[in-house]
Amino acid sequence: MPNSKRKFIILGLLAIAIVYSLYNICLVYVSYYDDIPRKVRHINRLLSILIVYGIGYYSFKKYGVKWISDIWNVIYFAVVIILVLIGLYDWSFGPASMQTRNIAKTLHEFLISPVLYVAILIINRTLVKIGEGNK
Repeated sequence: MPNSKRKFIILGLLAIAIVYSLYNICLVYVSYYDDIPRKVRHINRLLSILIVYGIGYYSFKKYGVKWISDIWNVIYFAVVIILVLIGLYDWSFGPASMQTRNIAKTLHEFLISPVLYVAILIINRTLVKIGEGNK
């Protein structure tokens, strides 16, 4: 992998890790978490998802492998639609059930954590090695 591509991938991973850490330190694991209005928490979650999505999309676009940015887009759009529907229900009809909120929190955590980013890179690296082995 050329240095310029590697630089964007590493910077993307670092940026996502920073956003993930700051989100958890400043907005989740704080003593005033229950004092934050529910709608503000929804907006914070959506903003964190959009920021991480943008970082990943930009990094993968600079990386130059189309299927990687395509899979990133598909996963994000599918999960975000589910989260928006849960959020709209929560805003319109009152708090969703505990099980539904736990699913939403888990999906949110999945989207903003570096795990998805790293998993896509591992899959790509494996496919590259398999392709090199067939030559």
